[in-house]
Amino acid sequence: MCAVLRPHANNCTKVAIGHVSRGRGDPGAGPVPLPFPLRPIRTHPEWPGSDAPPVDGERPRWCGPSMRDSHVKGPGFAALRPCKPETDPSSFPVYPDLVERLVEAKQHPDPDGVLPHVMATCSAYAYAGFQQGGDPDTVAMIMARLGLDENDTRVFEQRVDALYIASAAYLVQDKDRRVAILCYRGTQPEDIISILTDADVRPEMLSVELEGRRHEVHAGFYRNVRATRHLVIAALERALRGESVNPAEHGTKGDGLEALYLTGHSLGAAMAAIMAITLVHEPRYRHLAEKLKGVYTFGQPMVGGPDLARACEDTPGPDGTHVLRDRLLRYIFDRDVVPALPPRPVGPYAPFGREFHYRRPRDLMDTALTLAADSAIEALTLPGDVVRAAVDRDWSGLGLRVTEGTRRSLRPLLRSHAPGWTEVAEPGLHYPQMDSLAGLAVVAPLAFFATRLALTRTIPFKYSFDDHGPGHYVNSLAPPGVLSEFGDVL
Repeated sequence: MCAVLRPHANNCTKVAIGHVSRGRGDPGAGPVPLPFPLRPIRTHPEWPGSDAPPVDGERPRWCGPSMRDSHVKGPGFAALRPCKPETDPSSFPVYPDLVERLVEAKQHPDPDGVLPHVMATCSAYAYAGFQQGGDPDTVAMIMARLGLDENDTRVFEQRVDALYIASAAYLVQDKDRRVAILCYRGTQPEDIISILTDADVRPEMLSVELEGRRHEVHAGFYRNVRATRHLVIAALERALRGESVNPAEHGTKGDGLEALYLTGHSLGAAMAAIMAITLVHEPRYRHLAEKLKGVYTFGQPMVGGPDLARACEDTPGPDGTHVLRDRLLRYIFDRDVVPALPPRPVGPYAPFGREFHYRRPRDLMDTALTLAADSAIEALTLPGDVVRAAVDRDWSGLGLRVTEGTRRSLRPLLRSHAPGWTEVAEPGLHYPQMDSLAGLAVVAPLAFFATRLALTRTIPFKYSFDDHGPGHYVNSLAPPGVLSEFGDVL
């Protein structure tokens, strides 16, 4: 017997609160064979009506042809240090009091810089895996080294290549069930060009309202969040009740979840930002948002337009706190190309939250070359800005862009003696949206290859793919005295 599906000729999806509507299919379309062999599917143990209880040690649980749900138990300190004492006060684990730091954090980032380093490390190791599949063992191991020994780590994955969905969400819970870190995996290195130049930039309605208005977000980022959100929310509900995020483990411990963090790098950073908007402004998730301590993103592209950014900044969350303004922290390493995306030709996008920018040390000559290069690029984009202003009759907007462009060009000269991480508090100096597709198609790839050669390594390109690497964030955010995320060196 041949299983069949009827294809939809127009599968555009418009998302609104509480329902999804699809375009009408072609009534004349005939059946086509499934592109994969039909096999029995175990229903998910947390889905209503499931009659298939979870099997102890069954890993992974397949919830469909391309949905994967896996859980592992993180190692204890003894397992990570064979032939050595379980702990070393000088280096292992990296942060012995990590749980207390996460629970009690009242300032973001914390004065010691521990939280940004932990989140950057988790986001970087979320890329672990084989053949496009996740690797919860590696994530559980590195989080144990940081201080969360015997953690529960669960990963939810969904892949739909035709819709550019490659969603992977890691949920890490400490052994006492006081803390949960939700980390979204970013774009896999081999897919970065195709994903970042993805034509799926048509805005799509976000399923929450802010100040009584619906707002539009990048369709690709939105779909990646929604693909696994139902499983993530169900697992967070378990954590909130003091249950293990592992559905095969029963019983409660302690008073339940005390602190929730969201994080991610690249695509994962955009997903963390959208999930934060959802938790903070969807009334049915308000009880989860009350536990949200902070959102840390690294190399995050912009997710929506200026209206959405203003609404996120202005609209208070639970208890009147401005979570998306004060506790969403965006980290940008030097000339990382991704935070400048999507480029302006596809529409206006704007960031929200607090911005922290890292500048490499540069001598006066490098700074002068950077100033000249940035000024040249600003000059090249001016004719296009003039044409757009004439069409839209927005001369005041043109004046504002020219002024901000001049200030951005002068910024490296003013900050040439202040390398390292600094918070960009003035809105006009935030990392700008890329003016043209040339920055993505030409400048950033050239900068990537230039860094491989000693003679061209210091050429001051405006954008760089190399600066987007997660290792840059982990290394530059390590607090003084922390030699690596592994703890002991030898």
